[in-house]
Amino acid sequence: MDPNDERLSRIEKKVDQLAVMMSDLARLDERADGIEVRINRHELRIDVIESQTNRQAETLAAMSGKGLMIERAAWILFAAGVGAASHIF
Repeated sequence: MDPNDERLSRIEKKVDQLAVMMSDLARLDERADGIEVRINRHELRIDVIESQTNRQAETLAAMSGKGLMIERAAWILFAAGVGAASHIF
């Protein structure tokens, strides 16, 4: 075999290896793009859940405040009733 043929053969092998590596890199790039899309979708879902949780927490806090006011008013009325009943009897 001619030394030039051997050299050409080695170059062809290396070019073939480069072609395989480039196709592998292209597949990895496609996977990375798919992962990025999924992560963005999960971030959007988490943002929606966070927003709903914040709204529910605010609603609960407002309801809790109203509940405490109603409870205090009930105790005041109860104490006034007991005081009036003890004053009468």
